[in-house]
Amino acid sequence: MSSALICTKLVGEDGLELGDWPTPAVGPGAVRIAVRAASVNFPDVLMTRGLYHMRPEPPFVPGTECAGVVTEVGTDVRDLAVGDRVLAVPGVGAFATQVVVAPPRQQVHRIPDAMPFDEASAFTIAYGTAYHGLIRRGALKTGESVLVLGASGGCGSAAVQVAKAAGATVVAVAGGPEKCALARELGADTVLDHQGLPSLSAAVREHTGGRGVDVVFDPVGGAEIREPLRSLAWNGRYLTIGFASGEIPTMRVNQTILKGISIIGVAYGMSAVLDPAANAADLAALFRWYEAGLVRPAVSARFPLEQAADAMRLVHDRQVIGKVVVEMPA
Repeated sequence: MSSALICTKLVGEDGLELGDWPTPAVGPGAVRIAVRAASVNFPDVLMTRGLYHMRPEPPFVPGTECAGVVTEVGTDVRDLAVGDRVLAVPGVGAFATQVVVAPPRQQVHRIPDAMPFDEASAFTIAYGTAYHGLIRRGALKTGESVLVLGASGGCGSAAVQVAKAAGATVVAVAGGPEKCALARELGADTVLDHQGLPSLSAAVREHTGGRGVDVVFDPVGGAEIREPLRSLAWNGRYLTIGFASGEIPTMRVNQTILKGISIIGVAYGMSAVLDPAANAADLAALFRWYEAGLVRPAVSARFPLEQAADAMRLVHDRQVIGKVVVEMPA
């Protein structure tokens, strides 16, 4: 048994209870992890409301990603051992003191010795998405420019750092002084406060010598897609990451012709399942950048497991700057 945050009803935070949860036996290809920290992602919030495309029925333990120590390995496991410090993406079940994960469909990777568990728990999804989107899907090159929307969020803040580490110039968009300050701290070359900004595309052109940016990284979505599209330079790439705003934009395809624009979907989770070798290589590159001090999760708040529902509520209410982490009892 483990202590866990259990979703008993699909009504959000009011349906979450702390309790005992049975953990399954470790099969031949699985590992058991003593969870030390788990980060809160927006899909976790949606899942507890029955609004995510993966819709587990109550009761279940939410939590997409975590970090901890391997305590048991299956008979077929060769690349992990008891005592390894790891991060994992179980999809559900991370808000518990123990989780059983079965690679390769559920990721488990050793972490650098210098990486603490809170940062490791907030690493895979945000930085994996940013790297897969910008480097693999967006083919970002040194000297190019990137517009990062939602730059103070978990995924956006990772994208700012990944773009800078790759040698790009970054124009970051955030809302309000505190969020803009984080984007500057993370290394953005230009930071635009969207609150009261008359025209995003005009501001981008002003800061890029009238040219526009090569890549737009958009985890926000929203009804108005024309301004980010207008911010692109000739042959620009628009990366569709997600829809944190809650609204999926629509567009007329003729808009892609005006500047030779490519609209590129970024599906990190499925890409990691279908091409685990490429994903492992990407994470190895990200770990090297972490050890070089080029990327680091911006963990802004930490909650004990008994207050995990409060952490979920903070994310739901979009009051988060950077990442929120749930820490397990010692």
